[in-house]
Amino acid sequence: MTLGEKVQRFRTDRGMSPTELAKAAGISRPYLWQLETGGKQQPSFAVLGRLACALGVSVAEFGDPIVESIAGEDLPTALAAFAKGRGRELGVTQGDLEVMKNINFRGNRPTKPEDFELLFLFLQKWAQKEHDASKPRRQPTEVSGRRDVDQDACRPGKTRRKRR
Repeated sequence: MTLGEKVQRFRTDRGMSPTELAKAAGISRPYLWQLETGGKQQPSFAVLGRLACALGVSVAEFGDPIVESIAGEDLPTALAAFAKGRGRELGVTQGDLEVMKNINFRGNRPTKPEDFELLFLFLQKWAQKEHDASKPRRQPTEVSGRRDVDQDACRPGKTRRKRR
């Protein structure tokens, strides 16, 4: 199953329209269409994180778990060693490997499997932080007489009774 097919399946399973998902993820509707139809194959890690957040899934669910056969293909030696060693245990996907193989910070690239593990753990934590930060927060419920007023659900001047 391709990335686009997975995004579309998650979206339809949640009853979201393409417009709703695009808005929730902060991407354009045409960009989402390109992702879902296969026109765009490699979105950035940030876009994947926002899509995962909007769909309520982890980024890892978009990728296939790595397998031994792909770990050595076109990857730096240290990254392949990390993928074969701790990659499966940590849930590294092929998409994760694609992102990490292109990392170059101030002219430096990771050179040891441990460096790639630290990089992966940081990116995973960062993606989760982005996911948590974009979740809407419920306002506290106020109690007024016999009515419970839910601030999220009410418009000014209207109240909604909670079912008891």
